Amino acid sequence: MLTIKDLSRRFGAAAALDVFSLSVPEGEVACLVGPSGCGKSTLLRLVAGLDRPDAGSIAIGGETISEPGWALEPHKRRLNMVFQDYALWPHMRVRNIIGYGLNRLPAPERMEKVDRLLELMQIADLADRLPSQISGGQQQRVAIARALATDPDVLLFDEPLSSLDVQLRLEMRREFGSLFKALGKTVLYVTHDPLEACAFADTLVVMSAGRIEQMGRPEALFAAPRSAWIATLAGYDTRLDGTVVSRAEHEIRVRLGDQALSVRPPTAPVSEGDSIRLMVNPGRLRLVDADGHQDNALCGTVMQELFEGNGWRVAIDLGGQHLSVMHPSRIGLGQRARVLVSESSVIAFEADARV
Repeated sequence: MLTIKDLSRRFGAAAALDVFSLSVPEGEVACLVGPSGCGKSTLLRLVAGLDRPDAGSIAIGGETISEPGWALEPHKRRLNMVFQDYALWPHMRVRNIIGYGLNRLPAPERMEKVDRLLELMQIADLADRLPSQISGGQQQRVAIARALATDPDVLLFDEPLSSLDVQLRLEMRREFGSLFKALGKTVLYVTHDPLEACAFADTLVVMSAGRIEQMGRPEALFAAPRSAWIATLAGYDTRLDGTVVSRAEHEIRVRLGDQALSVRPPTAPVSEGDSIRLMVNPGRLRLVDADGHQDNALCGTVMQELFEGNGWRVAIDLGGQHLSVMHPSRIGLGQRARVLVSESSVIAFEADARV
C-alpha cells in the first residue's frame, strides 16, 4: 500500500501540493488527472524521492520513506518510475537496459529474469537491438520491463502514452489494463487524458491547484461529477445558463431564453428565480423530428457542423446560447433542429460553478 498523508510542497508563494492525502491499496491502480500545474507530476517526484516535501509523510507497505526533516534516498525506495520520454540509454542493448538494476545477481539468475521480462512484455525478439532501432511503443515496453526488473512494491508512471500516436495510445490503453491486473503491483499513474485513466484505473483522482477535487471509481465519478469543471472531463462539455422557474422533489424546471427544460436538481439547494448552470453531454443528446412535439426538447438553428471522425458535432443556436449534439450525418447549416434532452445528458450546478 502507498500512503500519502498531508503532503505539501511550495515554490515561493505558490502551493504545488496543498495538504494532499491519498491511500492506494496493494495491487490497485490510482490515476491522477488534472490540468497542467495542478500538482500531478510534483506528487510523483515527491513519492519517487526526486524532490522533498515541505510537510507531510509518505509510506510504502507501512514503512515511512519520507517525513518532516528526513527522506529515504531514492535508490533505497521500493519503487520504480516510467518517465514520459522513457529515458532509455541509447548505447545499450534492450537486454542490458532491462537488466541494469540486476547487476548484483549471479549472471545465470540475471539472464533468466531478463528473459522472463522480455517474454512478459512481448519483446523477446528485440533483446539485442538499440533503442534507436525500435518503435515508440516498443521503447515503452522496454521501460516498463526495466521498472519491473527489481520487483518494486510501487510503480510510478508519468504520462507514458503522451508521445505516442493516436492508434498506438488506444492499443497501449488496452494492454495496460491487462498488464496491471497481471502484475498485481500498486500503481500511481499520471495523465492529462481522463479516458486513458478510465481504461484501467481502480481509483480516479481529479486534481486542481494541488488538491483533490474528487476521487472514486471512474464510472461513479463520471456519473456524478461534483463540479462543473469535473463534468467537462466526463464529457459534459457544453454549458447552458438559465433560471429556475419551478421546483419539485426530484426535478427543477429551467428557463433557457423562451424555452424550458426539466432536469435533476443540483446538490446545492436552489429556489425559484435562482440562476443555474447546466452542463450537457453532446454524446447523450438525440436529434428528433424538427416539427415534433416531444417533451424536454430544445429547438434551434444549425450554425456549425464539425466532423470528428466518429460523427458530426452539430452546434445549434438556441437564441444566444449554443448547444452541441453528436450526430452520424450532417444536418445542413441554417436548418431547424430539435434536440431531445434525456435526464442522463445534463447535470445542474450553481450559476457561478467554475468550468
